[in-house]
Amino acid sequence: MVWGESDVVFDFDGSLEVARRLWSLADSLEEAARNRFTTAGTALYLWQGPFRDDFSGRIADEVRVLNATALELRNGARNWARAWKDAMDENNRRRRARKITQVRDDRSGMEKYVGDLFLGDDSEDQVPPARAVPQPSAPGFAPTASPQRF
Repeated sequence: MVWGESDVVFDFDGSLEVARRLWSLADSLEEAARNRFTTAGTALYLWQGPFRDDFSGRIADEVRVLNATALELRNGARNWARAWKDAMDENNRRRRARKITQVRDDRSGMEKYVGDLFLGDDSEDQVPPARAVPQPSAPGFAPTASPQRF
């Protein structure tokens, strides 16, 4: 298969849905961490003794792990959005390559064999460059572009 012959095989909608779900799950974990910390503070208010310190340490560890996990989920969501952007950019480059091939193939014999020989092939100049696509952003991860037409 020649490069650019077909569009990129990628689940564009699915990748952004995964990003949204990961972001939402991170929100839920952060809320759970806040709630656990608040509830633990209430429990610790009058509690004294060695078990209080043990409980306090466990709550601190739990909140730390929940927040770290939420951060990783957000990074995962951004990575899915980045994959969407990279796939869309590659798809647009392939579409441009197909259009350039079409422009070359549509030339007359005189232009193709004589004009290009002396003046050079200007097929790429006749097709605009593919525009870079912005990366979808949190929390909605809405598509920032659609496949470009050439």
